[in-house]
Amino acid sequence: MALEHPEVRILNCSLWPDKGVIRTYSARMYEAKFLIGAIAGGLTENDRLGYVADYPIYGTVACVNAFALGAKMINPRVKVYLEWISRKRADIRRTFSDNDVSYVSGRDIIIPDKDEGARHFGLYRREDDVKNNLAMPVWDWGKFYEQAIKNFMDGAWKTDVGSGKSVNYWWGMSTGLVDVITSQNLPIGTTRLVKLLKSVISKGDFNPFAGIIYSQTGIIQGDEDEIMAPEKIVTMDWLAENVIGSIPKMSDLEEKAKPVVQQQGVETVEEA
Repeated sequence: MALEHPEVRILNCSLWPDKGVIRTYSARMYEAKFLIGAIAGGLTENDRLGYVADYPIYGTVACVNAFALGAKMINPRVKVYLEWISRKRADIRRTFSDNDVSYVSGRDIIIPDKDEGARHFGLYRREDDVKNNLAMPVWDWGKFYEQAIKNFMDGAWKTDVGSGKSVNYWWGMSTGLVDVITSQNLPIGTTRLVKLLKSVISKGDFNPFAGIIYSQTGIIQGDEDEIMAPEKIVTMDWLAENVIGSIPKMSDLEEKAKPVVQQQGVETVEEA
């Protein structure tokens, strides 16, 4: 449809590039995950954290690693136990209970459940199956849509259909598209830390994937002055050295998860 109707401005909310036919847009949610990891790293009493991921697709692994790197920046001893809701026979509650994990980064979107008082969303603390929510990443899509429509109206949109050049709008904290909201129950010092990190990330003075980075298998980035390219962040197929877990193969996933992973999965997701 985009090729047949170049007069129509088509965008897809995705990190999947389309070689110039359809422009994509998304949020640099890893910036928020880094902040939440820093919060969790400062709160844990036993150096153990949990992370619940959904599908091993573009962008998701970057969020896992950003959380782990943020936590490690505050607490160098911290370990992050990773679980996937899309994995077959996943028993997330048992994994965290067996490993004495109290602070967990759960889903970003609240799923209504009339039988549950508190939701498994954002960063929360597990206490006798009661979830105390502490922080949550948020999107303000209106920031993007307002600017996109303004560009259309001002004639700033240039047609590159079929040029082979991908155009992706990947906005973060600097634009106000991404933010982190925190509970009033956080310690004052932790709240000040969040404000500081928000400020330096928004100004471009700090990047979660800058400097030397180690994965579970060795050095990924060895230059203190290097900042990881956006393409490498999007297609990340490795886990930070302090993550306990793995990226599931296609054969490890539930059937309902396979279609989206086949389309947008990271390179290591394949039939075992």
